[in-house]
Amino acid sequence: MEPWLDQEAGRKLQRARLLETRAALEHRQRLEAALQRRVADWLQRAGVHALGFYFPIRGEPDLRTVVGTWLASDTRRVAALPAIAGRTLQFHVWTSDSPMQAGGYGIPIPAQGRVVQPECLLVPCVGFDADRFRIGFGGGYYDRTLAELVPFPLVVGIAFDACKLASIDPQPHDVKMDVVITDAAIY
Repeated sequence: MEPWLDQEAGRKLQRARLLETRAALEHRQRLEAALQRRVADWLQRAGVHALGFYFPIRGEPDLRTVVGTWLASDTRRVAALPAIAGRTLQFHVWTSDSPMQAGGYGIPIPAQGRVVQPECLLVPCVGFDADRFRIGFGGGYYDRTLAELVPFPLVVGIAFDACKLASIDPQPHDVKMDVVITDAAIY
């Protein structure tokens, strides 16, 4: 058997276990509220004006209220949600009252809104490790997008602390995040 098959099977199993862990979190509302507060505090200090984030699916922490409040506190700020554009992502301007439509995989995206390049991306993590590498859903969209973005944005992983691993066994295509924010810490 090819070594990459073993790695892919291992990552698939790791992803499934992490999704189970996230789905079974005790005190989910309390943990998500703590994570939201930590993200809100970090954003106020970060000094970014163009932020990409994600529409929450499959148990991901919901940051829409946090980002809406961040936008409202400074009219020069812009937030954007990803939409699949071929093998990568484009980021379409979002506000808390943006009309939405189904995008790739049925994930909501702004029905209208110009494409912007964020200077900071809040990236959802199924899991992450001590070196700030992430496991996502396995489609590779964030890794391919980050490989093409110039200038390279500040990459901030968003995860629950219960989904931290010693190592995800990063592959050459995996992009190290600059920061990971969880309900318990900033790494």
